[in-house]
This record gives sequence, C-alpha cells and structure tokens, in this order.
Amino acid sequence: MPTAHSLTRLRGPMATSRLFAALSLTLALGSTMAAPVLAQNRSIKDVQVADLRTMQDKFVGLAEAFPANTYDWRPMEGVRSVKDVLILITTEGNRFPTQWGAPVPMGVNADRGAEMQRLQALSKPELTAELGRAFDHIIGVVERMDDAIRIREIRFFGQPVHIDGAILMAAADMHEHLGQLIAYARMNHIVPPWSR
Repeated sequence: MPTAHSLTRLRGPMATSRLFAALSLTLALGSTMAAPVLAQNRSIKDVQVADLRTMQDKFVGLAEAFPANTYDWRPMEGVRSVKDVLILITTEGNRFPTQWGAPVPMGVNADRGAEMQRLQALSKPELTAELGRAFDHIIGVVERMDDAIRIREIRFFGQPVHIDGAILMAAADMHEHLGQLIAYARMNHIVPPWSR
C-alpha cells in the first residue's frame, strides 16, 4: 500500500490512473469479497469483469422489480426518473467502450440523441432487455481487452487517464447510479431482489 510520502511523488496521467486503480481496488478488496479475490490471485481485469456482472444482475433485477407504472417516477422535478436512470446506464454500457476503442454495438444508433429517443420509446421489457445487452457489451469489451490496450492513454471524463483507469472510473459512475436506483426503489417500497 502506498504511503503518504510515496503518493506525493506521483505525477502525471499515468500516476493518476495507477493511483485511482490502486485506491479503487483497495476499496473493493476491503469488502467481504477480499478473501476470495486474494485467494484466487485474480487480476484487476478479473475483478472489473466480476464487478460489472454483479452490477448487471442488480440493475436488471431492479428494472424488473419496478412496476411499469413507476418508470416515470422521480423524487422531485429536475432529476432523472426511474426510466431515465435505466436509459443512462444502457447508454453508458454501450458508449463507454467506444472511448476505449470499441465500435458502437450493432443495433445501437451512432447518434447519442437519437439513441436516447429510441430507448425512451421502449416498453419496460424491451428496455430491460436492452439494459442486459448493454452490460453484455461492456463486459465483453473489458474481458477481451489485452494489457497493451489497457495502458493506452485517453481522455475520459475530461482528464488524461490510461484505459484501465477509465474502466474503474466508468464502474464508479455506474455504481453511483446503482445507488440512486436503490434509493428510488426504497422510496417506492420496492425491495431490491438481492435483499429479499
């Protein structure tokens, strides 16, 4: 684990990317998952793929748990509705990998605005299926990515970072929205499926 002194010597985008990766992994390993991850000598990529799969199960489970008539519910004006959050995560699952060099998946509109409109018009079962496919896409991209690609420098969320750090940043953003959707569920007296 880096000391406070060693952290002050880190400089530049690569250091930022590696520091973010180390801190994120430290947080992940601090959970109940720590023993199996360490015992199996899993790579950061393995942990990322497992994390994305867990998020897929939770997002799809919540999408199914919300009744269709609550998809337009929002806690107040000016914030996303349940459906808006699901559309955002679907879009992110399809679009984040394009910033890492992957193509837009087949069937997804290359124009972001048009894609958002297409998703907005879907029924609950259709949107839930699209959500699952978007996670399949991002998981597949991360799974197939080799180390040479993972260390390539890009700009992500407006800052220079290596792709491995960008994947961690993307997952952190998606976790934030998972928390948002869990709060929406609780406010509507919906118990997340994994908590039953």
